[in-house]
Formats: sequence, structure tokens, C-alpha cells
Amino acid sequence: MIIFKATQLTLKDLHVKPEIIQESDGFYSWHVNFFTLYGRKHYVFVNDLSILSLTVSGIRTNQASKLLAIFKENLGSYMTAEKIPDEWVHYYLDKCNERTITKTDNRSIISTMNDLMLVMKALEIEDNDFLDKDVRHKWNNRTIYKPIDYNKPIDALLKNFKQGMKLRAKELIRQSSDQKIGT
Repeated sequence: MIIFKATQLTLKDLHVKPEIIQESDGFYSWHVNFFTLYGRKHYVFVNDLSILSLTVSGIRTNQASKLLAIFKENLGSYMTAEKIPDEWVHYYLDKCNERTITKTDNRSIISTMNDLMLVMKALEIEDNDFLDKDVRHKWNNRTIYKPIDYNKPIDALLKNFKQGMKLRAKELIRQSSDQKIGT
């Protein structure tokens, strides 16, 4: 399950009431806010664990029901642009078939998200390739906004993917051996 931790303004824009959650896996938790970039409303998603960011347009007011599908489509596209192995992309996106929308819970990530939006707004007026979302995402995710062992967000995400895939391999081996014992 994926958890979207929306700011108060984002909750109002989506016309949803936040759900109460006890705890969440940072790898599947994303803080969400929105702002105007290039004259269009863009939602900014920042992963709690890696600080990886994704800037998405096409989400309109009162479209909470479409939030997950639009997010997954854009995240999958970005991961493909980053040449992340298909197996990892499918594994992550398959775990994101349900969503919960709740309140933000980490001021540090909110601050990082605000810095990210400020930088994108500042670069909006320059003549660059930021209109291309893949270029924008790659640039944002190779900039250190918060010192998580001073890793770039894309490197932190890849490190977490590698750890997750090792755990998945161990789980598959355990399941296979359990099946052999059962027969």
C-alpha cells in the first residue's frame, strides 16, 4: 500500500478527509503538495525514505480517485527513464495498488519539498530543458536537498531497491524450500 501524506491545502484541493494511520513504511510513503509551474498546477511527491521527488501535472481539483493511477504512471515512466531494472519497477508498482491519504507528519520532508518547489520556480524563468519532466526529475533527484548520508535521492532510492530485492530473493527461496518440505 502506498501512503500519500498531503499538506492541508492539498487535502482541500483533493476534497478528501485524511485517514488515520499508525505507522508507515518510508519506502512507500510520499509527502504531497502542489504549486504552479509553467502556468499549470503540478503536484510534487517526495519519498519519505529517499527524498526522491516527482513533479506531476494533470491532477485536477477533486480528483483523489485518480491520484494513484496518475502517480503510478508517472513514477513508472520516470523509473524507466532512469534505467531502473523492470523487475524492480514492477515490484514497487505492484506493491502500490492501494492508497491511503493522510496528513503530513514530518516537518523536515515538508521543508525539503518546499525547497524543491522554490528551486523549480526559480529555474522556471531560465531557458532550460525543465519543461521536459524527465530532465526536471533527473536534475532534481541528483541534487542533495537534505543530507541523508549526503546521498543523492536517486542513489538512496537505488540502495533501498537493492536491499528490498535481496529480501525478496530470500523470501522466494524460503517459500520454495517450505513448498519442498510440504510435498
